[in-house]
Amino acid sequence: MALPQNLTALAVVLSAAVLCGLAMNRLRLPAAAGFILAGVVLGPTGFALIERSDAIETLAELGVLMLLFIIGMELKLQAFRAALPLAVGITLVQIVVAGAFALFAAQFTSAPTSSVLVIGFMLAISSTAIAMKMIEDADEKNTDAGKLAVAVLIAQDFAVVPLLLFTDAMGPHAGEHTTIFITLKLLIAVALLAGFIALLSRVKSFRFPFADFFLRDPDIGTLTVLGLCFVAAAISGLLGLSPALGAFLCGLAVGHSTLRPAAVRSAPPVQSILLFTFFLSVGLLLDLQYVVSEFWLILIALAVVAAGKTAVNIVILRLFQQPGDVAFRTALFLTPIGEFSFVLAAAAAASGVLSDEGHKLAIAVIALSLLVSPIWFVGARRAHILAMRGITGANELFRGSYRRELSALQTWGRRATDISSKAAGKAAEAYRARQAQRRETSEVHDEPWGEVNVPRWPESMPDSTIEPEAGAPRPRPDPDE
Repeated sequence: MALPQNLTALAVVLSAAVLCGLAMNRLRLPAAAGFILAGVVLGPTGFALIERSDAIETLAELGVLMLLFIIGMELKLQAFRAALPLAVGITLVQIVVAGAFALFAAQFTSAPTSSVLVIGFMLAISSTAIAMKMIEDADEKNTDAGKLAVAVLIAQDFAVVPLLLFTDAMGPHAGEHTTIFITLKLLIAVALLAGFIALLSRVKSFRFPFADFFLRDPDIGTLTVLGLCFVAAAISGLLGLSPALGAFLCGLAVGHSTLRPAAVRSAPPVQSILLFTFFLSVGLLLDLQYVVSEFWLILIALAVVAAGKTAVNIVILRLFQQPGDVAFRTALFLTPIGEFSFVLAAAAAASGVLSDEGHKLAIAVIALSLLVSPIWFVGARRAHILAMRGITGANELFRGSYRRELSALQTWGRRATDISSKAAGKAAEAYRARQAQRRETSEVHDEPWGEVNVPRWPESMPDSTIEPEAGAPRPRPDPDE
């Protein structure tokens, strides 16, 4: 009997997530924010309609692999090859700055330095899924800012491999040869990436083995594309590297083969479903009770992530001689904390680097960053345009930046008020009708039966003269008389 109830609860959660996504899309915000919000409200610490599950988290991580596979497949290799050195330099500076800030903040806290340093690494990584959605919604996929942001996002995803190894090395049970293993795996990852880029730059397109068989049936083509992505990710993981690296390299190969048309048709729908699961699982990870208890600490951390990370990225991009407008837009795309930061948090908790309290803080900040960053992106971008027009007042900037959203909320509020008032009016009319019916019924029951003629004997008539009715018993004589 538990299975139907679980399926019903899961159906309710999925339906609510879809509705929240549509509402966010109506507000011209990424639907991912709605998916996360539904997971938070209906998750274990909310209404508890659904519990966290390892299967759901694993399925969600597959969505990230599919995203990197599609990015690699659609990537223009020449442009990426030109932007990769710049992206790697920007990523290294971001990680160094985040680590330095973490070490500075550790001086004012009682937390271990290694824990704060790992949290700094998490803040340096940006969300590929959210950023790609923001780039698409802003129609900047082919602009300088969009191309640079994509290159930096890919470089950051590759940087997760050495960061994971470095996190394990900071653990209390790290081995003596950890540094050698870190260097070896990092060299393997760099060699694979450089080899693929060099090979595919020379080979513009190649014929994939048995391509005719795979393309004959759409279902077989879809399964082939998914199989290639996950097999490459599995091989990369077995080698001790990041599965994301294998998925991305496989996407590069498929994008330069005869399988590309089938992959372009079949991969995006599957990726959308898996990413939907990913963002929903992010909401399930958030502990609302912890957020309430540590509200101010989390709020300060979010402010640092949103405003501080954007400002730091602008400075870094300007140091790399990027134009101001390109630096501003690219920095906004890189604001949300990355999905691979969850992987870093899990690895740090497993190795003993991060305490349970630190793990909860990291999860809360990452999840809320993914929820808040799209809203921050829309407002900051519009505020920048208004500031360029000479509008500098805080109130005017806020109202101008979120004018559409505020108008939509006001419209929805009026509609909700009208619906509520109509429903209340109908309920009041129904109540009055029932009361009137009850009064009519009570009046009918209380109505007199009419005058009853009760015979009265004359007062002058003696009692002895009263003759009993026929058949009535006569009174016995009193023996004392």
